[in-house]
Amino acid sequence: MEAKANGLTLDDLAATCEELGMAPQDVLNALSIAIAECYLAGSLPYAFCDDVMNGIIGAIIDVGMTNDMPQPAFSLYQAFDQGEWVRRNDPPDTDPSEKYMKPMVLQIVRDLRE
Repeated sequence: MEAKANGLTLDDLAATCEELGMAPQDVLNALSIAIAECYLAGSLPYAFCDDVMNGIIGAIIDVGMTNDMPQPAFSLYQAFDQGEWVRRNDPPDTDPSEKYMKPMVLQIVRDLRE
């Protein structure tokens, strides 16, 4: 819950990166992919996944300031973000996570598997 409230920083990731022997961008990508796959499998709800992605965007941006933007972490963040609001022309019962976010996440995960 702290990452949701304060955002995850690269300092927060340092011990995990060292323990796993992975660079921060690799940890962020692995976490983002796991969140996306769990969402698509139905084992994690959209709201939880969106909170996680919102919690790690600061670290994703920090990595992107000195290296390439971590992909697919950044694209998955952008996809989950699309599920946060109903568009003006949508009917009132529209679920933006289903209409906008899910197809984007499906495509990103599909592209990773190819």
